[in-house]
Amino acid sequence: MKYSVKRRENPFKIAVYTLALLTTLAYIVYRFAFTMPFDLGPLDIIFGLIVILAETIEVIEFCIYFFNTLCRSKKSPEIPKVNMKDCPEVDVFIATIDEDSKLLEKTMKACSEMKYSDTKKVHIYLCDDGNRKELAGLAKKYGVKHLTRQNNKGAKAGNYNHALKETKSPYVVTFDADMQPNKDFLMKTMPFFLKYDNIGFVQTPQSFNNPDIFQARLSSKIPFEQDYFYHYIQMARNNNNSVILCGTNCVISRKALKDAGGFAEESIAEDVATGMLIESLGYQGIAVNNVLAHGEAVDNVPGFLKQRSRWGRGCIQTIKRYGVFRNRGLNFRQKLDYFVSINYWQFSVKRMLYLLLPLLFVFFNIIAIQGNLVVFASIFFTQYFIKRFVIDLLENGHKSSTWSKIYELIQAPLMVGPIIKEVLGFGSTKFEVTKKGSNNEKNVVDGKLLASHLVLLSLSLFGIGLAFYKANILGIERYIIPLIWLFANTLYMLAAVIFDVRNNKKYKKFTPNRVEKYHLLAFFDILGRSDK
Repeated sequence: MKYSVKRRENPFKIAVYTLALLTTLAYIVYRFAFTMPFDLGPLDIIFGLIVILAETIEVIEFCIYFFNTLCRSKKSPEIPKVNMKDCPEVDVFIATIDEDSKLLEKTMKACSEMKYSDTKKVHIYLCDDGNRKELAGLAKKYGVKHLTRQNNKGAKAGNYNHALKETKSPYVVTFDADMQPNKDFLMKTMPFFLKYDNIGFVQTPQSFNNPDIFQARLSSKIPFEQDYFYHYIQMARNNNNSVILCGTNCVISRKALKDAGGFAEESIAEDVATGMLIESLGYQGIAVNNVLAHGEAVDNVPGFLKQRSRWGRGCIQTIKRYGVFRNRGLNFRQKLDYFVSINYWQFSVKRMLYLLLPLLFVFFNIIAIQGNLVVFASIFFTQYFIKRFVIDLLENGHKSSTWSKIYELIQAPLMVGPIIKEVLGFGSTKFEVTKKGSNNEKNVVDGKLLASHLVLLSLSLFGIGLAFYKANILGIERYIIPLIWLFANTLYMLAAVIFDVRNNKKYKKFTPNRVEKYHLLAFFDILGRSDK
């Protein structure tokens, strides 16, 4: 199946890309060979190994990113031209457990208005895991069948598997409770199944009618958090058949689902696991760039943190219970792509590590990286700036690594605990629904998150003062890099604190709109443009 042609870059860009790859590899080789603190104390060695492991994973991720982005097209597959007169029957599943009935009504109405060659072949089901009798009448109003079950076994995946037993159409469409499809949703997704025999699923982007939580609290000018994934990462993954199934706004072959054993119930990220299993069986997963449904972005901090924690924990469960690397149906490139995507959700561990490392040195003289300062700085900053220049060229301004770092740092303090627990085997498969549209919560300051950010900000400020004090005694050259690091961390944590309080009326006077006027937040688009 031909999706698109490979991109052709000019010789200058290829040369710069290659230089970035070579300097990045040279840096990690230098780190292993000359900067490991093996002749120091046990704590230095432990933290040294942790840091080099984190950096090695980043290098692997950059290499995969490099080849996927440079060597592969990121164009959206063209919608095949087919005869839509004799289309197969389709089952539409709307998942719900306790979402507001007004929200569900919008989604059911939108689903009932989707165009198709024969609308009688479109069967819509409200998969109600809340078993709410009051929804039966509402569903009937839009010609939607109300499905319930006696228990919530398997959470969302179990809900869908129950619906599969009650239905029989060869194709299944899934929507979250808040996602309203465009009228042409089926007309732009079903042609792939009609044209090709081996399509497992077609995934369309998630898009939202309201600003995401970062845009609402920091600046309307910053990138939408999930756009880069849906419109660039997913497009590149078409080339390796490693497209992520995202659980909503998608069409799935019932045969592919049956062969995969249904929706994966052993992970709270049932969508990612299910898509991986389908692709491992040789079915093709397709991601398209067309926005064909719109929903409601999480607008409250507690709901947002719960959602992201669930995604992260679910991805770790997918690795542990469905085995990316031991899955013989996935080829090497697919395994690498899935590893990078799933491993991303351990960003909280990496961000906390990079926040604490300069503090460990300044407070306790724990040295995770040793060596000649001039040599280290030369090699590090050379690859640092070349890599940043290359990423800017590759992405053409569509992604801001600085803002991505701020997004991750904001979440990290409260996500790191659940993620580590999941890695160590103390997690949970309990599925918790994300609350959306909670007007009573969207302006609330999350006390735990604010406290964690204030502690980290205070530690960074205190670390700067202590570093200057020690530098006056031991020499400034020993503390140059820790000071630069601490200054950057201080600015990032300041942005985190602004995020915490900016949307709350009680704190408006502390974070007025002149924050944007004087470009305090815009400054982050210049600072720290690196993956660290």
